[in-house]
Amino acid sequence: MADFAPGARPNPTIVANYRGPEDHVSTRVKIDMADKILWYAPEATPFLTLTGKIKGKRKAFNYKYEWLEKDQKPRALIVNGAQTDTDTTIEVDAGNRVVARDVLLNTRTREVLLVSSVSSNDLTVVRAIGGAGVAMNDGDTLLLIGSSYADGAASGTPVSITEFSKYNYTQIFRTPFAFTGRDLETELFGGNDKMTETKWQAIEHKRSIEYAFYFGKRALIAAAGGVHQATFTGGLDQSIQSNAWDVTGTSLNTRVFNEFLEEALRWGKGGRLQGGSATKYLLCSAPWLTEINSWAENKLEYRVLDKQIGFAAMEYKSPHGRVLLLSSPILDEYHPDRAYLVDFNHVDYVYLRNRDTKLLSNREDNDIDGEKYEYFSDCGLQTEFEQSHAVLSGLSV
Repeated sequence: MADFAPGARPNPTIVANYRGPEDHVSTRVKIDMADKILWYAPEATPFLTLTGKIKGKRKAFNYKYEWLEKDQKPRALIVNGAQTDTDTTIEVDAGNRVVARDVLLNTRTREVLLVSSVSSNDLTVVRAIGGAGVAMNDGDTLLLIGSSYADGAASGTPVSITEFSKYNYTQIFRTPFAFTGRDLETELFGGNDKMTETKWQAIEHKRSIEYAFYFGKRALIAAAGGVHQATFTGGLDQSIQSNAWDVTGTSLNTRVFNEFLEEALRWGKGGRLQGGSATKYLLCSAPWLTEINSWAENKLEYRVLDKQIGFAAMEYKSPHGRVLLLSSPILDEYHPDRAYLVDFNHVDYVYLRNRDTKLLSNREDNDIDGEKYEYFSDCGLQTEFEQSHAVLSGLSV
């Protein structure tokens, strides 16, 4: 008979006295897990959302999209060299801005002059219109305030300015995500993994576009080595040049802020020069909201912008128009010193036709045991009339 000896059985764990929950094997205890996943930033893209909602979207048929702008006629000329109170030939810079019969005002002396003829930068003028002649200083400003023609005269020389073209590119944003075959069938707290992950990836895809719309730089990497070209869309940072305000070392208060708005609320359809009440949006980091509230609390009123998308803002009323303060969580992360004043009449969300944001399925290879998806966008930002926008930076945080 074979020499067979069974192995010793392990001794069970003894529980002395009353049994407590800690005495159970861990796999027997049901964990008390809330059946919901909490997201840190469920809606962190107010700029992207409002850009497409307030003005709508522009559908482009080329990845390079362009637009035309036309500025005001320049009306100021600078006097070159001192002139007596009777000189009738005045040397200026940019003499091509005026023609015969134009009327000029010396902004320092308040003397009015009538232009008789123009030869390059030499103006022949009639002095002392409606008053006395006053000697001019080198650097005086002559302002074009209109024209005056004799009765029955010809219409004179036409003057106009050239439009200028601006452009940007759409940028291809791709956010892939995938699941194994087993993951798709596994029961999880917080809901089905495919459902919850799809929602979360949509938020992250929008955040990527929002970052580009703030900080992107327009660029094109040419095709090379069998790889097609890549384009990058330019954002607010690159576009806003005229009204970039650095407040480093500045003691901020209501007056300083109003001085900023004096210029920042001037231009654009949302500006005070267009008639009606000027209204623009200040997309703020949390420190900027705290700073403004510290000295403007009594001037702020709560406003619901859109009940459907859940945006609300604090409205600041200045002598120059209204500003709606809107929290922009993306700025909190790495740019807490910044805030952007935007005239949404002059920003467009642009997408290449048939390539606006969409969820694409079946992106996996044929032999993969799983499913792959991606959010896809081919879009860019159109920032028109950059003088109508402004950026604040340098806040001490």
